[in-house]
Parts: sequence; C-alpha cells; structure tokens
Amino acid sequence: MDDNPSREACDTGLSKIRSEIKHRLVGRGLFGSVSAVDITAAGTDPAGLTIPAAVKIEIAVKGRTAGRSFDRRQIEDCRLRVSSTVLAEIIAMVDELSA
Repeated sequence: MDDNPSREACDTGLSKIRSEIKHRLVGRGLFGSVSAVDITAAGTDPAGLTIPAAVKIEIAVKGRTAGRSFDRRQIEDCRLRVSSTVLAEIIAMVDELSA
C-alpha cells in the first residue's frame, strides 16, 4: 500500500506548506494562489513519478509574486508541521506581499 514513502512525505510536506501559506495570507486579509514547481528531479519512484530534489514555491497576490526554493529534505521535514527555515521563509514571503 505504501509504494514510496519518499514521494508521499514530499507530497504531504508540500500540502502542509500550502496550507500554512494560505493560513498566513488569510490572517493578513489577502487572497492568493500558491504554486509549486519542481526545479530538479532526484529520480523516479517505482510508479514512474518524478521525485523532486528541489521545489520552488511561488505565491501570487494582487499581481505581485514572491517565491523561494526549498530542497527535498526541507519539504519532507514539513510533513508533520511546518517549522524552521521553511516557516521563516513563508513569513518573509507573506510580509513581502502584504507591504
């Protein structure tokens, strides 16, 4: 049932990061879109899906965008709770967009 825990951990981390960004935007009275773009691929899982080595997270609000790149380890570490460097970068992006 658990074909590839690495891909699952990465997907779960990205989902938590998106949720955290949306939560921070709503707290500022903003609405925006969040996109994640794979920058480089670390390989493929048994199902043939690409496992990203790095991902760029971009937030678009009112015609302005902010983006930061994170490596796979940072994203996977967010699978339970967004913290550390990733949280600091999210806060910086939201501050940049709300200014």
